[in-house]
Amino acid sequence: MLLKLLKMFHADERGAVDMGGTLLMGIGIVFLAVGFIIFPIVTTATDTLLAWVSTVNVTITDESFTGFTSVVGISPILVLIGYLMAGVITMYLGVRITKGGGSTKLDLGNLIMLALSMIFIAVGFIIMPVMLEGLATVLDGGGTGINAAYVGLSPIILVTPLIVLISFVAGAVLTGFMGIKSIASGT
Repeated sequence: MLLKLLKMFHADERGAVDMGGTLLMGIGIVFLAVGFIIFPIVTTATDTLLAWVSTVNVTITDESFTGFTSVVGISPILVLIGYLMAGVITMYLGVRITKGGGSTKLDLGNLIMLALSMIFIAVGFIIMPVMLEGLATVLDGGGTGINAAYVGLSPIILVTPLIVLISFVAGAVLTGFMGIKSIASGT
């Protein structure tokens, strides 16, 4: 009698649950949490960059570099929106996979790609003041400016901080996207 009762409840079982989908939803929640945790850190870092003044020559500031101030100014909102979008997309993929709309391939490499996306942003903001100081030293040239023999060096130096900052943000976006895509597609 008890065996028949147990078989009756057991007969409604329909299949296995893909735990990868549940883990993907958890990763989405982590993205949301990290986005709100890192936001004040990013705003502090960008405030520091916006108030940066060279120790070599006080006339060289963040505004001396082409387009740098504008990109630094929008960086906090870009970072926050990026983490929110990553969280929403990852949770959506987790729900879709849990409902049976795909599978996951959870390996260490894919998870490292997701972690690298967060590290790119941190490293970018950490090295920026050091890089700005180094570039200011070259621009100052010991008080005489850049030697005239170095034709075209000044414009390249003035745009370098912008290129480096955009590169780190792009690196964060691409590694995060590739990590999510690899996990969700199962490849």
